Amino acid sequence: MAFTTNLTSTAEIDDSLLLAFDQGFITAAAQTDVMDQFVQYKAEIGATSIQFPRYSQLDLATTPLTETEDVTSAALSDTKVILTPAEYGKVVTTTSLASLQSGGIVDLAAATLVGQNLAATSNALASNALLATTNVITAGDKAPADFLASDILTGTLLNKAYNKLARSNQTGIAGSEYVLFAHDDVIADLRADTSAGSWVDVNKYSNAIEVLRNEVGMYKGFRVIRNNFMVGADQSGAGTVDVYDVIAMGFNGLGKAASKEPTGVISGPFDKLGRFVNVGWYGVMKYGIIEPDAVWKIKVASSLGNNAA
Repeated sequence: MAFTTNLTSTAEIDDSLLLAFDQGFITAAAQTDVMDQFVQYKAEIGATSIQFPRYSQLDLATTPLTETEDVTSAALSDTKVILTPAEYGKVVTTTSLASLQSGGIVDLAAATLVGQNLAATSNALASNALLATTNVITAGDKAPADFLASDILTGTLLNKAYNKLARSNQTGIAGSEYVLFAHDDVIADLRADTSAGSWVDVNKYSNAIEVLRNEVGMYKGFRVIRNNFMVGADQSGAGTVDVYDVIAMGFNGLGKAASKEPTGVISGPFDKLGRFVNVGWYGVMKYGIIEPDAVWKIKVASSLGNNAA
């Protein structure tokens, strides 16, 4: 007997099939906030602007005192850095139907994505504030428009940046350490260098675990922090070479003024049937450079930033 062709398959009953949601969900990759841990923070609730006082050092007392005369008092001298907070925020509005038919997954996803957006936005604002510095050194002392893919961040260039901070007596952030914020493309060049005195050469015997984990950690007096917002202009070097901005920073380099620290906000429903819920974050803040000499920008290329490669 011939096999029947009148089968009832999923194609015939597609209207009866149920769409199920998994218990988890996937969000696109995003970098979190790495900058707030390095700010000199001051908050004033409700202030239209927030002032950071900067005091000049007293003159050195190198002249011996006269036994019979009183000491002449020195006057304090201060200047101020003013940061004016502005409003920032992001919101997602979910519907009751979306929540019900996804088994509540859409609500969890909204909260997660809003939290990630807060961290990434704070990171971007802080990064942009530091990149506004006018203290700039470049790889090979070249104009960035002439950068080749070989004009990368090197130990020699880091020594120069360290000297810029140290010679103006800038204090380290974590003990005596300065901080370096760099894109992963730039950090990869540091890790790839195996010459004498390079990061690999210094660590391969004394701290091999960092090499095995591909961590940079400390190098040339800097605590190296990956920050992929530290990228300059696409293909603004020679030919198709990208230019990257790297920030070398000491204490009081970055300040944050917040008249309202950013936090999560859940509001609603405001519609007649209570179907809409707003999930977002809101803050009133401003990042800025407090001590100009504590921030230096290093402009480099990367072996991984040649778009033709």
